[in-house]
Amino acid sequence: MKRNKIGIIFGVLLIGLTNIVNAKYVYYFEETIIELKRDSSLPICQVRYSTEEETNQNVIVTITSNKQIEQVSGFELSEDKKTLTKEVSENEIQTIKIRDFSGNCTEVEYNVNYIDKEFPQIIGCENGGVYKGPVSLEYHDNSGIAEIQIDHYDEHLDATAYKINGNLAVSIKAHPLNTKKYRYYIEEELYSTVTESTYIFTGLEAEMEKAIKVEALDEEGNVLDTIAIEEICSNFEEKESVQNYSEHELVKKGNYQIKVTDFAGNETIYQIKVK
Repeated sequence: MKRNKIGIIFGVLLIGLTNIVNAKYVYYFEETIIELKRDSSLPICQVRYSTEEETNQNVIVTITSNKQIEQVSGFELSEDKKTLTKEVSENEIQTIKIRDFSGNCTEVEYNVNYIDKEFPQIIGCENGGVYKGPVSLEYHDNSGIAEIQIDHYDEHLDATAYKINGNLAVSIKAHPLNTKKYRYYIEEELYSTVTESTYIFTGLEAEMEKAIKVEALDEEGNVLDTIAIEEICSNFEEKESVQNYSEHELVKKGNYQIKVTDFAGNETIYQIKVK
């Protein structure tokens, strides 16, 4: 913007009866010149997600621009008009047009394809069902099974030791019905008291010979049963993680609880009886 001052001089001749007077008047005007430049640069946008892992929660899509932009349907525009946000509840792929206030347009694609709200299934199994053993269980999920935990409620505590990823671990195969917690001992020294029926002794090398003892506790902390696993050494089983499909066979009679968890965090629990 430029401003120029312009002066104009007017001369006036006044003729009186006796004298002649010349008067000069100077007027000044300000001239404003506005220089307009067209914005032709496109908005530069970045897309971010609240998570890019398998999840059973909604995902927040955030699109950030390097300049002020207009509102886009379905999104919230920030006060500084540079950020768009949208909460996505199910998988979707969309391409949207983002315009600045000069009309420049950028196409931006966002892709959310890892929301999983479907629960894993045990094929051919019904919660509360009664089956004649042996029962073969098949587990299935659309995005893969992360963990399967089978609890066998029996009169006596039953456990086995194995190694996983080089660490010593203990898995409870059967326990008294009212078990709420477990005490894990190494060489008669209390190692931990937890609710997990599969326990990994982190930092304890699997090759070391150890005597393990497990106690099943009720809600009040009373010992329901005890099992000793003597002199565990390097020849016990190496377990592998469960992938998309796995099969287990329930041979012993009794009550079972099967908990299946997928990679998105969905969890399905079946309680059945084998007779």
